[in-house]
Amino acid sequence: MAQQTSFENAHQAVRNMCIGWNLGNTLESCNFKQDSLIEKTTDCSVKAYETAWGQPQATRELMHKMAAEGFKTIRVPVTWYPHLDKDGLIIPEWMNRVEEVVNYVLDEGMYCVLNVHHDAGDAKSCWLRADMERFDEINSRFVSLWQQIATRFNKYGERLIFEGWGEIIDKYDAWNCPKDSTAIEAANRLAQSFVNTVRATGGNNVQRNLMICTYSASVGGWYAHDGKYGQSDKALSEFKLPEDHSEDHLIASVHSYIPWNWDQNHSKLSEAHIAEIRQSFEKFDKYFLSRGIPLVIGEYAALFVDGTYAQEGKITAEDQEEGAKYARLMVEEATKRDISLLYFMGLIDKEDRVKLQWTRPKTVQAIIDTYQKYKK
Repeated sequence: MAQQTSFENAHQAVRNMCIGWNLGNTLESCNFKQDSLIEKTTDCSVKAYETAWGQPQATRELMHKMAAEGFKTIRVPVTWYPHLDKDGLIIPEWMNRVEEVVNYVLDEGMYCVLNVHHDAGDAKSCWLRADMERFDEINSRFVSLWQQIATRFNKYGERLIFEGWGEIIDKYDAWNCPKDSTAIEAANRLAQSFVNTVRATGGNNVQRNLMICTYSASVGGWYAHDGKYGQSDKALSEFKLPEDHSEDHLIASVHSYIPWNWDQNHSKLSEAHIAEIRQSFEKFDKYFLSRGIPLVIGEYAALFVDGTYAQEGKITAEDQEEGAKYARLMVEEATKRDISLLYFMGLIDKEDRVKLQWTRPKTVQAIIDTYQKYKK
């Protein structure tokens, strides 16, 4: 691969990324709760990790289906910490498999978003925290990891996009709004390290488009600290893009599960829910688009209908209609604004990934039809 002379800028990339999907519960699987799963077994092979959370191994055929049906972007969440040796170097077999899956996506002409996933979060195993007290230690490990990833992929073209992390939170495990007053400063400084580190690896990484998540990938809203509840847009208002000598190659990223758990217990998408979703897009206008910052919604889903919490056999046809209604609204609001959005799992899962058939065909059709209707 040769160095690409001129990458499309961040705004062009986000417009072209359009609609997408997350290859969830696959390369990000890990010993999440430190009480079972992979590290407790004798089989710590690449295949054992990739299938530990109930999904088959990713295939080229799966990515061909996603592209053929009209999806333009696949986000590939990856958890790296279980695959480092004692010196912090990524085990070759794991890096090779990650690159193989990335190539499945890119070979189909789609964009691939590659990230650092469950290294951040609220599990005991998550080391990547927005914590100023431990900043030097965390930053050193973070820089080492991204040096390795970026170096491996520095000859790849513009359709490979790096995302610094998935959901980084403070030492108090506070979601949406940090409890630690210096946590957003820590997140902003880590974001700067991410950009500096990738750029320093040279090659095509000098102008690669990079995604920067808000604190906890928050879209603002409700939070809970010490039993007290409130609302805050702190994660949005204090978000800032890092400095970058490569002009217009940074993208903001959030995860939108607004309203949280709206579809639990066969609930309907009410007028109040619709209003809350539309209000969240008004926040995107205020904090990102009006400031000239392109935005990707890296995750969204009707989790109890289509996503992580869906229970097969208990999801009714009416539930699926509500899930499709939600998807139509999200895609409409995003597409009108040139925001790319990537559905989290649900659309094609478990044995359906092998059979190459949709798990939630109504939601898929809603996404594709609505994008076609509102694209500019």
